Amino acid sequence: MNNIPKEVGLTKMTKKSFLIFCALVSFLFSGCQSEHIKGFIVFGKWDGVYVAKKDDPFVLNFILLSDSPLTNVTSIDFPEIAHTIDDMQYDLIEGDKYKDFQLFNIAVNLHLKEVSSTTISKITLIFDQKYKETFPIGHIKLVVSEKGIFTPQNEYVTAYPNTQFFQAKLKNISEHTIQIKRVTVENSFLQIKDVKINDKSEKQIVEANETINIYFTLAEKSEQKADFYIVTPKIEYELAGKASSTYIDPVFYGVTTLTSEKLDDILKKN
Repeated sequence: MNNIPKEVGLTKMTKKSFLIFCALVSFLFSGCQSEHIKGFIVFGKWDGVYVAKKDDPFVLNFILLSDSPLTNVTSIDFPEIAHTIDDMQYDLIEGDKYKDFQLFNIAVNLHLKEVSSTTISKITLIFDQKYKETFPIGHIKLVVSEKGIFTPQNEYVTAYPNTQFFQAKLKNISEHTIQIKRVTVENSFLQIKDVKINDKSEKQIVEANETINIYFTLAEKSEQKADFYIVTPKIEYELAGKASSTYIDPVFYGVTTLTSEKLDDILKKN
């Protein structure tokens, strides 16, 4: 060993260092590749309760911004409810450009197995059938319910631009006279007020097959809000002295008007 020239030892050490350096660069490059494949992605956050009739799908939309085209997204998943999903179809729809980002919409039709309710707060994107990344999407409660006693009439609005108000014409399709006690929503960040039924207070007697007009205003709770809302009003009523409740069809708020202010808020939160 002592007879080895210093230049040779230095050369061997340099080669060894070079190999280590190459391995490190290869590792970092592969890591950067996977990150580059996924890119920067941010989802708008939901707050809502979606009630579907038995055997009907949950029809959901997820808005996201990405700095890459997402052509390598091969599937999606909801990890919190994967074991309860009976069937799911989705479309990844490309929207407009915004600054350095591309706007996307994931439209989902989701059938659940025999469960009464469950909650989703995350979505997983699978890239090239290999890489996975999970993103927060807010909080959506999914409820499977029996057929309600009120059915929407005429032009039931299912999408409002802003969380300002709700109004609808509903028909009591039961064979019973009921007394409405209260109208509520179960959203975490929304509250309602000024509830009117036929322009009167919410406590009203509704005859069988009678049609009513319902109206209330919505307000976001201070310092707490989401980007988008699903509002499914709940009517609490009394029938023959027994308390019960029924849901109205879900309504979406904020999806139809994606302003620059809203998109900036989505980006700022991440």
